[in-house]
This record gives sequence, structure tokens and C-alpha cells, in this order.
Amino acid sequence: MLLCAKEAMVIPRPCLRGCTISVLIGTLLISGCGGGDRPSGESARTRLTISVTEPSRGKFRYFAPKSVRGGLVEIVFDNAGEMRHKAQLWRVGGGHTVAEAVKAARGRPWPEWLVTAGGVGDTRPDGRGRTVQRLPPGRYYVGGHLGERGMVARFRVTAGGRPRKPPAASARVMTRDYGFRVSGLRAGPRRIKFRNAGRQPHQAYFAPMRRGATLADVRAALSGIRMEPPPISLKRSRQTAVIEGGNELVTGLDLDSGRYALLCFVRDRAGGPIHLEKGMAAEVTVR
Repeated sequence: MLLCAKEAMVIPRPCLRGCTISVLIGTLLISGCGGGDRPSGESARTRLTISVTEPSRGKFRYFAPKSVRGGLVEIVFDNAGEMRHKAQLWRVGGGHTVAEAVKAARGRPWPEWLVTAGGVGDTRPDGRGRTVQRLPPGRYYVGGHLGERGMVARFRVTAGGRPRKPPAASARVMTRDYGFRVSGLRAGPRRIKFRNAGRQPHQAYFAPMRRGATLADVRAALSGIRMEPPPISLKRSRQTAVIEGGNELVTGLDLDSGRYALLCFVRDRAGGPIHLEKGMAAEVTVR
């Protein structure tokens, strides 16, 4: 979990509890992070509004409506907390309870009835993020990073209406097992289509690279080798939610110009090392 305060930073943890790479990168400020542009429009039939609050320090709680119509859905996420938060969706099948799903999500292997279902990536405090994606009918819950503890919100997606096309996006990020293909990245708030063409769940995590740093430096730092200054900055990092293979979403990302390390910190559904350790890292340039 990334803290949005003057605290020592650790590597983000969509890689779940027990991740072997929780590496201290340095004391960095997270300010003005998250957000992005608005990937909405007439093509989004339904709006799902999710929010998170922090009743007390170190505790947080998600809120969602009891039900929403499926199909093409615009997910709006309001972060009313003082930290960066993420709206990660899960679909729960097989008659299992949300309590069972939350417990299963923290371990490996993931059962077939538990599916990562997209959502909105890290959003700055008092900020709003948006994603447009298809949600099939079923029972869902929303929480934070995959290994983050907190009060989740459950909701049901009912049958949707006629098919609609998702909004256009100026950039594309496609993942596979285990790599990235990127096109059209530009600075500023943009719509990005994120597609997972692999069989495993993936995310896209953009970490700005320090001048002169190499991707080898990034891998070394994330493997536990202390480097001063750190090769990447988390101050302006961005990430998408996690989706399963064969799925896609359109989300807003606000990237500065420069070089980025594009990473994935998720594990296979069966377990094993995080995908970064399997070579899922690339250097991309935003102009």
C-alpha cells in the first residue's frame, strides 16, 4: 500500500500479503497523485459511484450502491480519505460469501470462483477517478490494493441493456504473459485503453525514472539493492486496476512527460513470484 504522507515508501502491494518484495525506496512525498481525465460519454449506459472514507487513522471504509445495471459501466471513484486509495473490483461466484472471497484474495492459489474485475486505479486524496468497462451480471465487492485490509463494500450487477461501444482512447497499453505493448502515450490527462491479452491477471504501473537511471537499476532496486538516489520516483506514479486475461477497460491517467518504468506487481492466480520477477518490466517514454 502506498502512503500519501511524509513517510518511508514501500513498493505497492497488489502482490498480496506475503510478497517477498516490500522494498524501502526512500522518503518520498506523494502529492497531487491519482486522478486522470474523464473517460465517460454517451456510450456508458450506467454509472457506478464508489467512495472511500477514513473514519480514523489507518482505517478506511468503502461504499457502493446495492446494485447497478451491467453492460458498459462508468465507474466513478471518490477518495474522501487522506491517503491514496484504489477501487479494485472482485466478482464472487459459486455461492460463496464476500467474507470468503476477501480471505481467499489474500492467499494463493486463487479459486476459480474469485475473479479480479477491474475498477479505478490509485486516486489522490480528495480526488476523483473514472474508468469505463463492461461488468457482467453477478455478485461483486470493492476494496483497495489486493493485500490491503479495510472495510469493503459489496454490490450486485444485474442484467444490462443493449451493447454499447466504449469511449475512444488516445493511447493503448496491452499486457501479455509477461510483457507490455504500448502506443500513443502523451503527457497530460488522457484516456488510455488497458487490455489484458494474457491468461494471468495483470496491471499497468507507471513509475517515473530518474535521469540517467536504467531499467536494470529499477530491477535491482526492487530486488532489495539500496540505491541513492532511487532510480524511480513514486511521487507521480500511476497505476490501473487489475484485470483478468481477455478483459479491457478505458481509464484516465495524467502522466508528465519523461521516461517511465512500466511494471506489474501482480502474481499468477496459482501463486509464485510477482510478474516483475518474471521480466514484466519495460521502459516507455511519454512525450
